[in-house]
This record gives sequence, structure tokens and C-alpha cells, in this order.
Amino acid sequence: MAEASTIEEKVRAVFSAYLARDADAFLALLHPGFSFTSPYDDAIDCDAFMERCWPSTQSLTALDLKQVTTDGETAFVLYESGLSDGETFRNVELFTFRDGQLYGVDVFFGDPPAGHGRWKSDDIRAAATVRRLIEDRYRAIRAKDTDAAMALVTENIVMFDVVEPLRHTSAKAVRQREQEWFDRFEGPVSVELNDLIVSADGDTAFAYSLNRYSGDFEAGGSTDMWVRHTSCYRLKEHGWRLVHEHLSVPFDPQTGMWSLDAQPGEV
Repeated sequence: MAEASTIEEKVRAVFSAYLARDADAFLALLHPGFSFTSPYDDAIDCDAFMERCWPSTQSLTALDLKQVTTDGETAFVLYESGLSDGETFRNVELFTFRDGQLYGVDVFFGDPPAGHGRWKSDDIRAAATVRRLIEDRYRAIRAKDTDAAMALVTENIVMFDVVEPLRHTSAKAVRQREQEWFDRFEGPVSVELNDLIVSADGDTAFAYSLNRYSGDFEAGGSTDMWVRHTSCYRLKEHGWRLVHEHLSVPFDPQTGMWSLDAQPGEV
């Protein structure tokens, strides 16, 4: 059984590596069977933890251990975190060690938001795959590469565009619409994805974001507007495919006109 002082030192080493964003040092402290559980995560493994949780180190400015209480190879840890936006929060976590390495972490805080169940390792990997596909698609859109932009689209896609008609119901129709849109631009299309969220469960995934589209038109003039974007994906025989896409802008009920100047963060 490890000495209490040794367990506390290992706990502090874990937090130190996390705050320093030192992935190599952090991973060296983990047991091969490591798992992480929280109200958001269901015993996810090391790979899933690094995909889902490690990026949060970018927003950390402080990680203050208030109390470490050990019992054999376990430790209850109370800590306070500081974030780059000035906010702070406290958590309690149970650390379990095995063979001198961190074997498990259980996080205790509030329930996840309504409609959000616990994530499993496979679902996190699926969401990461879909996110990469989305990023690839938007690189193609910026380059006005129709073939690459359509590579993810299933033949029977249903698309609700920001302009008429009410819907497109085939990849052919979406390709035609996309090509016509590309042809209107002089030079590349500028696209910015804000607050992209991707979630997956089994063979289904969805994503939403606020997208900014801007650029100059061949006929003169330009555009610079934010659009609400939602997309849905299914895992098919040849990988993930886009089966539904919805783009929209809000409108002013007083005037009946589109609110084309709406910006993220506005109430």
C-alpha cells in the first residue's frame, strides 16, 4: 500500500501537469486501465479523455488544491480552478491509484444539462471523427471545391437552406445549389464557425454552430452575415455521411424582415 504522502505527491503531480498543459508528463502518470467518470462522462478511457477533456486546459489560469485527504490508494481532492474569462469554480474528485499510477478519477458536481446524457469513449471518438469531417468540408467550401464539399453528403440528403425553396431532397439538388453559390463569389468564400458543438450516440451524430459567411461577389457588392447552422449525420457502410442540414437567420417580427446584422452574443 502506498504511503499517504506519496499518494498526495502523485495527486499534486497530476494537477501540476494539467495546469502546465504538459500532456507527456500527464500521460506518464496514468495507469493503462485509466478511466474518467463525471456527470458528463461514463468511465471514458485515456484516449477519450485526451480528446474530450484535455483541451479545457487552454482556458485554465489557476488550479489550487484546497484539500487532499488520502486513504490507502485513494484520495479525495477539493480544488478551485481559475478560468481565462475570470470565472472560478470548485470541484471534488476521487482519485484511485493502482501500482503507483492514476487508475481512476470520479468527479462530483451538478447534473449535466437537460438532454445531455453521459458520454462513452466510443461516442467521443465518433464525435471527434465527425468534427474532423466538418472541418474538411468547410475547408472545401472556402476553396469553392464542389466535389470535396459534397464528399460527405448522402444521396437522399434533406436540406433546409436559408433561401428558397423550402427544402432540397437530393445530393444532386444540393450540389447544384452549392455550385451556383460558389459561382457568385469573386475569389474564395470566407467561412468562420463559432461555438461548433458535435455530439454522437451510436450511429447518429449532430452538430450546431453559428457560421459567418463573407466575401465579394463577381457582379459587385459583398456579403458578411451570420447564419444558424445545424447538421445531422448517420454512420453508413462507407463512414459518416451528412443526411440533414439546416441553415437559417432570425427575423424581426415587427418588420417581417430578416435580421441580417445579428451577431453572436446578442440578446
